[in-house]
Amino acid sequence: MKQYPYWWEGNNSFFSEKIEVPSQVDVLIIGGGYTGLCAALATSELGANTLVIDKANPGEGASTRNGGMFGAHPRVSWDKVRNSYGESVADKIFEEAPVALTFVKDLIRKNKIKCDFNNSGRIQLAWTKDHFTDQKKMVENISTKSDTKVDILEKRDLCEHICTEKYFGGVHFSEHCSLNPKKFQDGLINLALSKGVKIRSHTEAKKIERNNKKWTVFLSDGRSINTRKIIMATNGYIGNNFPWFFRRVFPIPSYIVVTEEISDDFMRNHLPSNKMMVETRAKHSYFRKSPDNKRIIFGGRASMVNINDEKAISRLKDTMIEIWPKVAEIPIAYSWSGNTGFTFNQLPHVGQINDI
Repeated sequence: MKQYPYWWEGNNSFFSEKIEVPSQVDVLIIGGGYTGLCAALATSELGANTLVIDKANPGEGASTRNGGMFGAHPRVSWDKVRNSYGESVADKIFEEAPVALTFVKDLIRKNKIKCDFNNSGRIQLAWTKDHFTDQKKMVENISTKSDTKVDILEKRDLCEHICTEKYFGGVHFSEHCSLNPKKFQDGLINLALSKGVKIRSHTEAKKIERNNKKWTVFLSDGRSINTRKIIMATNGYIGNNFPWFFRRVFPIPSYIVVTEEISDDFMRNHLPSNKMMVETRAKHSYFRKSPDNKRIIFGGRASMVNINDEKAISRLKDTMIEIWPKVAEIPIAYSWSGNTGFTFNQLPHVGQINDI
């Protein structure tokens, strides 16, 4: 078994350059994954001299360790968001989800990023009858408050997409898409470099100090850099160098396994369509076919804290067998893990504190 992401197979080289550290930039971005690189593209378009630093290889964390699914609705209902933050904020959050999806699609299309992009759609599977009842309310909510295309699937409709009796229905998000995360990361790196963004790997920001109207950022190699603006784009890999952020983004490990190649007949009798899948139960299992349709990529929360690989693989395989008993015959070829950034109110956090 290979204990690294399936996405790295045949493509395991990362951007790994330690360019000369400039004495000053307009914008310093800490974190070189999707968030940091997209931020860098935006600042470079505005003419800002932008430097992205990453304490490892840019994208070696969650950006190339995920399941390759994108598109999402808010996890929290509109009513709950309104009760906490008011109607205006609730409306904006629900309007933002389809806008974010369109942004990624346009980014890939306009820049011709080759990343096995597929407008496959995603189904959220109801684990219980109560979950299915809640889904019907959710669909009504989403349809009213956003432009997201979403439909209810009755239990009888699921057999077109997944062959199991475990689920009570589901929700189909027809606009959600799949891609190869590593190829997408590589595409963003190349695009950012072409726009004049500077990127430096293996460079950790250890400390930040305010210096009049600028910031001084002290780096792991003993150097420092002055910048007018800082963007923190580390998500589930924030680390405790920056306590304010560290206390607000909780890293939760997600584990993924990938099967050996599966016969066409087996795939047709277990996962006949190309839809991505995600469950409603607390295990948060998610799965899809590989881009070549020959493997099942299966992820989930095998644990809320880090556990050893053997235990994680066993738990994920047991969950797969619970859904499809005959999967017990299929060996696991790849396994890995990565951190997701969890917030306590289950909403994305974008904001500013002390000009960061």
